[in-house]
Amino acid sequence: MAASPFRDPDIADGETSHYRIRLTDSPTGTAITGVVDHDDDCYISHLEVGSDDSFRAEVEQRIRRSEGFIEAESYRAASYFRGRTVSREEGYFLDTHHIQFGGKLAPFPRGVMPLLGGLTLLRGLDFRRGAKSKHDLWLAFSISWPLEVKVEKRMTITVPAGSIDVWQVNLRPSFSHINTLLDKVVSGFLPPFTCHFEAAATHRLVQFTFPTGPLPWQPRAVIELTTR
Repeated sequence: MAASPFRDPDIADGETSHYRIRLTDSPTGTAITGVVDHDDDCYISHLEVGSDDSFRAEVEQRIRRSEGFIEAESYRAASYFRGRTVSREEGYFLDTHHIQFGGKLAPFPRGVMPLLGGLTLLRGLDFRRGAKSKHDLWLAFSISWPLEVKVEKRMTITVPAGSIDVWQVNLRPSFSHINTLLDKVVSGFLPPFTCHFEAAATHRLVQFTFPTGPLPWQPRAVIELTTR
């Protein structure tokens, strides 16, 4: 387990966080509720997005804990529109093999992170100014994409939950595995993905701002902590 890049942030059993997701120029948004429970040697992360009859999504993730580190074990998600199932997806990452590009059967990269798994896994970063790391972001099927992470600075931000001391973390999709020149070109125009994690243990996510599209003039969205 020591090969996992994520430390165990020692999240309390039953920790509940309420967020909203909205466009940065809009005062209203959609509710997100996150609950982290304990189950033997795992965290069980439950996420529910939306609360009305038109749209709802549910995500359950198992995060295995061992020897002071954590890593994604499984991911299950489903979305619904007016009571009808729109989509379902599942991933099981430990002690399994999957067909990769080219037809080779191989395990998932160690420390692979589902997109929404970042709400828990990234709480296990090395929170020091300038600390850098690389991770494999799981997108679907056997597809993962390199993600570069940098802890930038400590600061105080204000969200609906109050003024909170946080670490600012920059996330950047990497293209260097394809071509180093392409990576430099893309990084020049791709808008930033910025997370703020509470400086105090257990480093709960406080805010995440991200582009809704690849071009600088497209609107940004934000996930922000409303109550805890």
